[in-house]
Amino acid sequence: MSASGDEISADLSENESRVLWALIRYPDLTDQAIHSLIKMKKSTFSSIKARLREQDYFQRYYVPNFPKIGFELFMIMFGQLNRFSTYDERMRIAGDTIKGFVEDFHVVSESNKAFNLSISENLTEYSKNQEQFYQIYSEQKFLTREGMRSEAFPFEITRVRTFMDYEALVARLFNFESAPYSTDLIIPTGRIKEVKLSKAEKKVLVGLVEFPEESDTHIADEVGVSRNTVANAKRKFAKQKIVFPKIVPNLEKLGLKIMVFTYRKFNARTTMSQREEAAELVRKNLAPHFYVSKNLDGFLISAHSSFEEYNRAMDAVMRYYLQNDYISEEPINYQISIPNMNTIKHFDFLPMVKKALGFDPDKSIAEY
Repeated sequence: MSASGDEISADLSENESRVLWALIRYPDLTDQAIHSLIKMKKSTFSSIKARLREQDYFQRYYVPNFPKIGFELFMIMFGQLNRFSTYDERMRIAGDTIKGFVEDFHVVSESNKAFNLSISENLTEYSKNQEQFYQIYSEQKFLTREGMRSEAFPFEITRVRTFMDYEALVARLFNFESAPYSTDLIIPTGRIKEVKLSKAEKKVLVGLVEFPEESDTHIADEVGVSRNTVANAKRKFAKQKIVFPKIVPNLEKLGLKIMVFTYRKFNARTTMSQREEAAELVRKNLAPHFYVSKNLDGFLISAHSSFEEYNRAMDAVMRYYLQNDYISEEPINYQISIPNMNTIKHFDFLPMVKKALGFDPDKSIAEY
């Protein structure tokens, strides 16, 4: 493995790029296991990891396995906004309302484009937010005539191939060999039985989501349980895949210039299983960090170093789709400048997890 640097403006040495890639590739492994896998001295690995973290090259998250704790839907909203309204104006009027939607975990906009990702317990809960959003944005004339579009992806019939997974992207940037997509999905499809958690285990789950970088002792103090309870709960969570860690790189630091949201409608004559062979082509060319689909439609989100690089990658994917008659119409693409992007919510799962587990989103878990 060696860094090519052809598309990268990030000033990282080969060892630094190896450590960043390995952290993203193996988020569930210990530091000892990772530095052994990449054949690097422990002291070198530790100092590089600390430096990358200090310089904000990555951030750690714990992501709940949504269907296992009672969530039914992955929802997306995307569209264009009125060019004559500004981001500051929209936030002044509707910012507090949007930030208060606990189901939304990732909300991004540029001057006249936006998309958001939501996880909801059911369609009713999501629709309450949606109606409030449309009322405010319509009254203020923030929307274009086409407005925003929403699509639902029920977990039971949806294949979540990647979720906050940047391994393929970073491997491509640094010319490393990327792992192929696994058939063992982190977020499962089909009928999933909700797990039973004790009150203490629920508190630990919230603690992991709220304090992903902290030690077991710190989490125990924050949520009001013993350190041993935290350790036991984490073992159970890992065994039953109730929560999983993710390392998210700083895209701007890595020299990425555009983020692309793509929504596609598939030909009804084809199925997800028939389109499996296209998955590796999508991974190789677009390296999406979100890649979600059901039989009739799907979406992906990817990041790229330039418009030219994105267009080359998308052209290769589109040729394959058209040759195999996989799509029924031209995909909808929203290209957003990463340097100019406004991130209203960045992978904020804490309020929704608290709500789903029966805690007040506005109260400290230690109070229970």
